[in-house]
Amino acid sequence: MKHISHGMMAAMLIAVAPAMAHSPAAQTSEDSRQLDAAWDEFQQAASDSAAFVRQHPFFKDAENRASAYAYLSSMLLARIEEDIVFDGDFPYFRVLDHRIREGGDNPDQRYLMASLNGGETYRVWGKLGKNRRLDFQIYAGDPFVAGSGGRSASAISFEQLKVEPDGTFELWLSPDKRPGNWMDNPKDANQLWVRQIFSDWSNETPGDVHIDRVGHEGDLKPVLSDAAMARRLRKAAADLRTHVRVWPTMVGARYLNRPPNTISQPTDPSALGGVPGRFMVAGNFDLAPDEALIVRTWPASGNYQGIQLADLWFSSLEYGNRQTSLTGDQAIKSKDGSYYFVIAGRDPGVANWLDTTGRRRGAILLRFDGMKETTFDPARYPTATKVKLADLRQHLPADIPAVGPEQRSAEIAARRRHVQLRFGN
Repeated sequence: MKHISHGMMAAMLIAVAPAMAHSPAAQTSEDSRQLDAAWDEFQQAASDSAAFVRQHPFFKDAENRASAYAYLSSMLLARIEEDIVFDGDFPYFRVLDHRIREGGDNPDQRYLMASLNGGETYRVWGKLGKNRRLDFQIYAGDPFVAGSGGRSASAISFEQLKVEPDGTFELWLSPDKRPGNWMDNPKDANQLWVRQIFSDWSNETPGDVHIDRVGHEGDLKPVLSDAAMARRLRKAAADLRTHVRVWPTMVGARYLNRPPNTISQPTDPSALGGVPGRFMVAGNFDLAPDEALIVRTWPASGNYQGIQLADLWFSSLEYGNRQTSLTGDQAIKSKDGSYYFVIAGRDPGVANWLDTTGRRRGAILLRFDGMKETTFDPARYPTATKVKLADLRQHLPADIPAVGPEQRSAEIAARRRHVQLRFGN
């Protein structure tokens, strides 16, 4: 073995000193105590969040109790992934799928979210699939949290995205403008959202979207220290407390703030973090077992429109194995040029049925994406009419087809297949 001089040994120690400073062996007993305290804080946040849903007025209704704990479980999963598992130094996309039903999640979308370090440079790259739209948006904070100061920092729509003939694309996120596809990543940015939107579930499938922190592609990810883990746990605890309260509060303020079985005029949701170029309609249903709500809409100028149902915790109703949402491509259009959606707790045997899954009350969301206008045509505002199920046919055009059990079963099987392909499970 070659002799190592004292000078060489000193140089080696100096070289490894930064790594040792962050290694588990270099951690202090105080770091360990703070880690234990942070874990206890996270557990307390989960307990406090459970107490919040239990005392909420929605929880008084039996139909909202199991879904309250499903909602709370989704929030725990989301905060663990967002704040504990993922980070902006070594970014990957996490998927908001059927495990995590948060914030009126759209059954027609595959949401991808990546944590960002504001003011740094990232490269997003991939290849288009057969999705109807692919939209990107950078958030600074949480725009949907009232009073938080969160905002949509920048966005690039599907219409603006430059794509190569083979379907590949490259998008830069940085504080300095670059040629090609570029989004501003200001110092207060913290998250990138990607929305892959599907309208024709029978023929549309996702593409690839990936992200790298520029200049750090070959970096070694450091071992997680006690202090770093404690910071992540504390952030997850704080975010859990906030997010659990946000969504039922929003339902009360924006969806139940109107008479039962009515819907709003179309509005621009960008101030609350919605994607630019979108109009949304909010409403609610409150139906007895022998009642139905007919929602009438018209084709819009954009390339995607959809309607869905959600529970009062603002979680999407089961959409892979129940028909709780429909797009313009999935729905049957009447000869009068409009769509008639029938919201009911049991199958009325007609096209365009939206299944409440037996719920009496819930939220209604309509989205119109890629709109060319800045105002929505008042003549085409969606309408809602409550009727008796027994009289349903009297309120629908004669050309709306009947749907029997075999066809309905085939529709559900097709929905399930698309969800499997979309999420890879």
